[in-house]
Amino acid sequence: MEVSSRQDTKAELLRSAERLIAEKGLGSVSVKMITTDAGARNPSAVHYHFGSIESLIEEVFAKRFREIEAERAMRLERVTESDPKARLVALVEAAIGPLVEACLEDNGRVYARFGLQFVSDPRFDYAKLIMNAGAQTFVRLNEEIIACLPHIPPEKLEPRIRHSFVISMVQAVSFARAIETGTAQPVDAAVREAAICLAAYLSAPATHALP
Repeated sequence: MEVSSRQDTKAELLRSAERLIAEKGLGSVSVKMITTDAGARNPSAVHYHFGSIESLIEEVFAKRFREIEAERAMRLERVTESDPKARLVALVEAAIGPLVEACLEDNGRVYARFGLQFVSDPRFDYAKLIMNAGAQTFVRLNEEIIACLPHIPPEKLEPRIRHSFVISMVQAVSFARAIETGTAQPVDAAVREAAICLAAYLSAPATHALP
């Protein structure tokens, strides 16, 4: 019973942190707000279960990311296009599809808003956290994108790939907002449009640095 109670408290802390940050922003949410919203009797519950509020926030991001990652891996296996341009769009579509489609549900929209707050905060190294979460599909995706764009120098392409992850969060939040206002296009069309835009960003001609 005691173990179950601890697990319930931990789960409630995760849910409360995700929702509050999605609604109010990272800079406006305190430990006290999270513990109160979660109904935790111990005011030190965040530190007891996670060590710090930063670790709690990282776990919120990683927990849902791992779920999306499993779906992303299956979709990448189904990419069969051989033409580099078409393959790039298909790869990006497989990568961002699960995130955008999750916004059809309330909790997916909450996560998208939370995620955008998280990846925009300089305190958190989201790329490192993704790798620590066992995101092997991201390693494969990077390799596949690089193979599709041999004309883009690696020093130009690598930051574009990192930025694309942040852009995909913006796209998901935009779709979430459209759903809530009743203006969303069909999800398949939204995913396709988002993928085409990201592929265009990744494949844009590299510019030379100014002297």
